[in-house]
Amino acid sequence: MSANDETLKVNIYPTGNAFTRNPIFLSVSSVSMATYSIRMNDEEIFKGNGTGDFKVNISEIVETGIKTVPVLRGGTESITGITGLFARADIHVENEGAEEADLFFTAWAGGISKKDFKRLRTMGTDIFTLKFLNPYCNFFFTTRSADWKIAVRETELYPLPFIFPSSGEEVSVTELTGKNKTIVEGTPGNLYALDIAAIRRAFFFDNGILASCFDVRVGENFACRIAVEQSRATKERYLLRFLNSYGAYELLEVQGKASVTPQFPEEGEGATFSRYDEITDDFNQERKRPEIQNIITVGIGYRRSGEIPFLLDLLSSDDVTLLGYGEDEIRVIPSVEEFSFMVHPEEPKDITLKLTFTETESNYTPDITENGFSKPRIHSKQFSKQFN
Repeated sequence: MSANDETLKVNIYPTGNAFTRNPIFLSVSSVSMATYSIRMNDEEIFKGNGTGDFKVNISEIVETGIKTVPVLRGGTESITGITGLFARADIHVENEGAEEADLFFTAWAGGISKKDFKRLRTMGTDIFTLKFLNPYCNFFFTTRSADWKIAVRETELYPLPFIFPSSGEEVSVTELTGKNKTIVEGTPGNLYALDIAAIRRAFFFDNGILASCFDVRVGENFACRIAVEQSRATKERYLLRFLNSYGAYELLEVQGKASVTPQFPEEGEGATFSRYDEITDDFNQERKRPEIQNIITVGIGYRRSGEIPFLLDLLSSDDVTLLGYGEDEIRVIPSVEEFSFMVHPEEPKDITLKLTFTETESNYTPDITENGFSKPRIHSKQFSKQFN
């Protein structure tokens, strides 16, 4: 080894676990040229080098090695294992002096605000240590709540992802009266989703109690409370499923009358063309079938001040799907034309959303229903033909 017996130094921040939509800094100090390689899923995804003291933000690189979290469908199980959302990243660094260093961390597809990222770094901690790996707080991957209480409408219930506590203590969900309790089991450190709707349904069928408030505990220690609120009756109801800032799916209910505005393309160059007519020896002007984009305008109903950040998270999401408009799920881009709120609001606020379909359409045909183009049955398929 030359260059005054150089010493290779390698660090990474955050350590252990890191969101890919926040900076992930790889810092290297080496007198000679150092080469670093990043491997994910048993495959090298990037290789780079540098000399001296250098720092590289590798967040966008490792994000490519993470599979998206699957959409979870309601079932009977109170807890479900989740694949995707995170992946292990291994980093190998070697310089020309034959010095080597290896480190690894778990990359998660998500992020927190720049303000919170700066604050946590100043405190010498990170969001995983503070929240997701802390068994004595609201450790769920939800942006619906900023404290120990999670309030959710019954129509917006969706499995809540969480990392099973590494302490090995049991995780229990207890109805507020204490008469109904379920214990969920899992492997420490693995990612699961807690299905409150399934637990609520089981409590009702087993004990005849439709619970609306649940306490989550790890061992004997209180973690958080989940309150299920009744959704008001309305003639029209839609749901928006979106990927939140933490990388997990959530639901937001949209109430009110929806109106559809077909957006026609502007008549410009390329919209029409000329076709030669042999009989008249002239050119006739014709047009191509226009690609029409539908836009839905609908109010979301009155929301409390604490729900405004949740709505902003929806508006900033890159994965939003409209449910309840026909039989199919429709990808949309949400936006608002006018949106403002008081710093210290004193009353709920009704907000109007504009949902732009991501797909344009030039073929407008009748929707294909469950019966197709056949005469509908009188009774369900469980009945014999004599009933139909």
